[in-house]
This record gives sequence, structure tokens and C-alpha cells, in this order.
Amino acid sequence: MAINVNKVYKSVLSILNKEQRGYLTPQEFNNLARQSQLELLDGLFYQYNQFLNIENVNRTNEGYADLAEKIQEQIDVHYKEHAFVESSDYNTTTGVANLPSDVYKILDFTSKSKTVQLEKINKNRLPYLVSSKLTAPSTKFPIYYEAGASGNTVKTIVTNPTSLTGLEIGYIAKPADPRFGYTINATYGTEIYDANPYVDGGIILGSRSIEIVSTNSAGITNGTYTAIVGTTSGVSTSGSGVGANIKITVSSNTITAIDIISVGSGFSVGDTITITSTLLTGASNSVILTLRVQDLYATTTQGSTDFTLHQSQETQLILNILGYAGLIIKDPSIVSGITQLASADAASKSQQ
Repeated sequence: MAINVNKVYKSVLSILNKEQRGYLTPQEFNNLARQSQLELLDGLFYQYNQFLNIENVNRTNEGYADLAEKIQEQIDVHYKEHAFVESSDYNTTTGVANLPSDVYKILDFTSKSKTVQLEKINKNRLPYLVSSKLTAPSTKFPIYYEAGASGNTVKTIVTNPTSLTGLEIGYIAKPADPRFGYTINATYGTEIYDANPYVDGGIILGSRSIEIVSTNSAGITNGTYTAIVGTTSGVSTSGSGVGANIKITVSSNTITAIDIISVGSGFSVGDTITITSTLLTGASNSVILTLRVQDLYATTTQGSTDFTLHQSQETQLILNILGYAGLIIKDPSIVSGITQLASADAASKSQQ
């Protein structure tokens, strides 16, 4: 469940235009959108706690009137689980586990079977716990603490006992940064929304100009050939990129077109992709592709990322972005009306 970034951007622009407040560039929008999304996520925990307190004094109702449950549904959009792999991201000798990079808040730390739960402690309590056999951590009553903090992001956790196996965490994930991706209309200079998903280190989908081929080959039998970096034998790269599916079109016994079928990840500008002559029938030598600035999502404006928020937060999201842009809307119904108009306009244009 997500909120379409193009829909939100068009709504924001429509309201700014209506109020004669100027224009918000895609770069400015992306910066404000990222901050607004994080603010909404952080605010959900305060709202949830507030409604639980109200619920504890029997001042809430059930069903549609259960506001605490509504907030929990909005938080659950961000819920993830991660199973630790021994000797990979969890060291059973030291008890140090590397957390996923998108951890925002850990909810529970258990065995995969859910039969054992690790209790979180403050690190300074550990000497007191291990000083007595009655309170010392064990495989039945294990503990953990957070370590390796960088700013507000916890990088690792440490378990006690250290030899535990088959562990996993449930956590709230930090949402991916929203991104309105676009291409420029050559005639009018306007931004055209690019609905393709943004992948950091991915090669842009679609046809690449033949200049991406830095070393061609003669004598190749006409037809199409496919190669997947990191999977197809005979294909290598100078960098660490994998997963890109490349279609090569040959006519007049030479390469005339390159198409990217799947984007892959981990690629950088200047990386070379070498396709040996054994994969290209009749080729006199290996073919080399060299990635340019215009070939990658990370170095262009192309590729979009939607908001990782519950759809019920769309109106508040637009209000937050407008607030950061310097426009305060006191009546949320204005936003709802503009959003419907923007959606109808986008639908009519898609049918033309």
C-alpha cells in the first residue's frame, strides 16, 4: 500500500497555483516530501500512545470508532521481519548481529519459532545481571542490548548468551525516500513523470543509444542476444553491479541497438560490462559496454519512488508539504477536492 508520488506532486502544484504561490521544482518537492513522510511516521507513535491512554480509561469504542486500531494499521504498513543468518550477519561467537540498514524501531527480537523472546536491557545493567546465577541470561531467558550507534540509527545489537541461533527481529522500517522522477520534454521544456521504479545503482530501463558500446565487434550473426550480469556465463563487469538483463540487437553483422530489460543494481558511472565472443555467434572479439552518466538512475532525474504511507494519510501528507513550502491550509476539504481534480485530469490525459 502506497501513495503515488505523481498524484501528490500534482495536487501540491494545483494548490500552489490556485493560491498564486509560485512553482515548486521536482528537486524542492522531493526534499520537502522526504521530511514530511518522516514527520508523519514519527507522529504515528505519539498518536498511538495517546489513543491507548484514552482506551485505558474506557473512553473509546469498538469497530470503526477504535482510533488506536486505526493508527496501528497506519504503522503496520512499515512493519518488516528479518531473519539473521549465522556467520553472515550474526556472529555466534561474539553475539553481535548487524541490523538491516532500514531499521527505524525494533519491536521484538525472538527465535524464528516465536517460542523464545529476548528481553531488551540497557547495557549498563549487564554487570548486575551476570553477577548472580539467578539473574544471569540463559538460552531460555536471553537478553540483548543496542550497540554501535551512529547518530540516531542503531547499527548492531548484542545478544547474551552469544551462541543463540535461529533469531529474527520484527521492526518498523524507515521508509524509502520519495522521489518524483521525470524526463524533460524536448519541445516545451516541461517535466514528464517517469513511472518506472527508481533503483539506486540500476541501469535505466529501455533503449540505450549505441554510444554505450565502447568496443563493438564485426561478423556477428544477425538476430537478438540476451545477457544477465552476474548470472550468464561469459558476462563480467569491472564493478559490483548484478542483475541487469541486456538485450543486444544485431543487423548487418554488427550491434545496432542495446535495450535494458531489467535494471539490476550496484552499477556506477564508468563501469564496463564485457560480453565475450562465445555468447555472440560469429563475433570476432568481446563486446564492451561502458556506463555513462545518462545510463543510470542515480545520476539522472529518471525513476520514481512512491510514498511508503497508508493511503488514509494522503491529505495530511499534502498539507505537510504545503506547510514546508510556506502555505498553510486550514480546511482539509480543499486538499481533498484538489486531489480528486488532479486524479481526474491525469486519468483524462492517459486516455487521450
